[in-house]
Amino acid sequence: QSATMDSYNDSVIEEQFEITYLEDGVTITYTMGKLAESLMLPEAISQERFLLYTEQMDASAQKKFTRNYILVDVAGGLTSTTQEYPDQYPGYGESSFYVLRGSVKDYLKEEMAGYLAEAGYTPEDYQQDKAESGAQDAENGDPWFTIPLTYRLEENSLVVSIDPEAVSYNEEGFYLVDIDMLPYFGAVDQAEGYLFVPDGSGALIYLNNGKTTAPSYYAMVYGQDESRRMLGKTQSEVDAALTIKLPVFGLKADDQAFFAIIEDGAGYADISADIGGRLTSYNNVYAGFSYLQYGPAALSDMVGASNSYQLYSSADFTGNYQIRYQFLTGEEADYSGMAACYREYLEGMGILARHEGEENLPLYTEYIGAIDRYKTFLGVKYKAVQPLTTFAQAEEIAGKLTELGVRNQKMIYSGWMNGGLHGTAAMKVKAVGSLGKGGVSVKKLQQDMAGLGIDTFMTVDMQYVYQDKLLDGYSTMQYGPGYFDNSDVTVSHDRCADGSADKTLANLISPYYAGKVAGVIGKAASRSGWNGINLGSASWYLYSDYLENRYTDRQKATLLYGESFASLEGNVGKMMGDNGNVYCFPYVDYMINAPLYSNGYQILDTDVPFYEMVLHGYIPYAGEAINMADDYRTTLLKSVESGAGLYYKWIYGDNSLLKETDYDYLYSVHYGALLQTAAEDYRSVAQALDGLENQLIVRHDKLEEKVSRTVYEDGTTVYVNYRTEPVSCDGVTIDARGFLVRKGSE
Repeated sequence: QSATMDSYNDSVIEEQFEITYLEDGVTITYTMGKLAESLMLPEAISQERFLLYTEQMDASAQKKFTRNYILVDVAGGLTSTTQEYPDQYPGYGESSFYVLRGSVKDYLKEEMAGYLAEAGYTPEDYQQDKAESGAQDAENGDPWFTIPLTYRLEENSLVVSIDPEAVSYNEEGFYLVDIDMLPYFGAVDQAEGYLFVPDGSGALIYLNNGKTTAPSYYAMVYGQDESRRMLGKTQSEVDAALTIKLPVFGLKADDQAFFAIIEDGAGYADISADIGGRLTSYNNVYAGFSYLQYGPAALSDMVGASNSYQLYSSADFTGNYQIRYQFLTGEEADYSGMAACYREYLEGMGILARHEGEENLPLYTEYIGAIDRYKTFLGVKYKAVQPLTTFAQAEEIAGKLTELGVRNQKMIYSGWMNGGLHGTAAMKVKAVGSLGKGGVSVKKLQQDMAGLGIDTFMTVDMQYVYQDKLLDGYSTMQYGPGYFDNSDVTVSHDRCADGSADKTLANLISPYYAGKVAGVIGKAASRSGWNGINLGSASWYLYSDYLENRYTDRQKATLLYGESFASLEGNVGKMMGDNGNVYCFPYVDYMINAPLYSNGYQILDTDVPFYEMVLHGYIPYAGEAINMADDYRTTLLKSVESGAGLYYKWIYGDNSLLKETDYDYLYSVHYGALLQTAAEDYRSVAQALDGLENQLIVRHDKLEEKVSRTVYEDGTTVYVNYRTEPVSCDGVTIDARGFLVRKGSE
């Protein structure tokens, strides 16, 4: 059963807190719970501990204290008065102990508790004596928690932190699972403004927006943990590609704002936001942190019962919980100012560096090499590798794009190794032989493209294992992540009808082995002279491994993936992220599948390209593959609004090769149907955005409904109109479903 305590009602009111002054701040230690409401006077205490504390008292206090306790002399012999106590307090066994007399008045108890406190008796000592007594209600006792919260002023920031290893509580009967930090910091009731949450590209919740029937906002930083939701009965409604990528949040109220950065412990964190008028009159946004990881286990798996119980991880922390609050005023007090704050912070931390030497808009083209599909021979059904785009065919398409005026191609090659798109684990790296038809190998592909000035990125999956074959270097027992009950964590294929899990789609490689996999990939890249690598799902997909011998929570996983990316530098050429979380930013040169939208929760009011405002001028990026989008034109316009390059996912073969396979989600991917359109759209967008790749986006505004304005640091302004009719505003007229660019010099 779960319950919530807070520092005000359960600590401050009871005056159970201590303030320690620091050179640049304070630490407030809160003690919360029933412990704060009761006297720290043990009903029973061992003879040894009784004497330890009474010896610290003066003679008068010692006399008064001692005469109100009864010695239960187990070894020397029990009396008619004391013979019942060993059964009441079985924890002492054959040892002697003292019991508080039942006739002691309350005022004397208060006085005696004061004597104990002066002798150094603490809440922890009280709980220790309660547990040692073995009394029937002593095992669980009352819930109490002691949490130190440190506030520091650093230049223009307020830094708030909790050291999880300094937290203590009654572990005999309770588990501390989550800590929300400063939930009402900066909260406002009546003001003009919004809450900013980093959902997908970023989103705003207008203050007091009236959506009191909508659920409040809650999302885990870096998305849901597959290892914790694996026993869920239905598919998550959250689009995994549009989760929180940046551990930040903020609030704007009139001409003031604060912007918060989760500096440490982001892998444990979640972000919540709510409007006034539902639970309170306040609009607030804040972060929480998981103290212990936990999840259910079904008894039916072991003994056939229908009930379940909770399993908990050990308290194995990889850092503190730390949030930095920065403050904005005037024209800077909005999400554009927040983006500028975060850019400066990331650049100062060495996480981002300005991009130089490439001004033309990139066109990202991903080619799918091969898949596995069923075929028949003499009526016998078997699974075989089906080539979709050979290396030579990829070169052919790249050549056609060059002829059509595309000046800055980025080639991404997926499904080229270990059996194709859904292949075996990257414990070995072997190219699909049938893709080398035409005399082009992986090495020659790299050389040919480099000669044309085209960057090539070979996609390698460091996480998913779709096929587990003998002698492939992988086994789930050795390398797969585990759940609390030691069962394997897998990715399921979900039924379309009800979203329930149908069958295992793939196994996974534990993040504990990220460095090992990176080592294999680095050696293969060095041998074949790769010009670049696409990190794929490792850029964003974050899960835990709860097996005790290699326990890796998501915070530790972020560090391990960062180390593995760093180890690849120098061996793989340039690196490309895919829908990347912030911990991959220091290592990647390009990014695809940057989120252009939010998850669209009911409480959200509008999307903003915050993610792109942070990256532009540092890491060139593209949104989702336009030919795979629900609405081609809208996604094209979103790319223009966000300063993104254009991205297409193609195969050389016919679309029919994907019918009745596990890859039928890849529709409209035959390159021939869109080659001319892609080239025309690229030329149109490039004409407007060329020369801006190295520029920062300094401002973004919603001018009217479905009309946006993006401003670059050289003054260039891009207007986008999503309406079906022309719009005149800000001194310009934008065509229906079109865009207009006003150069900085105009």
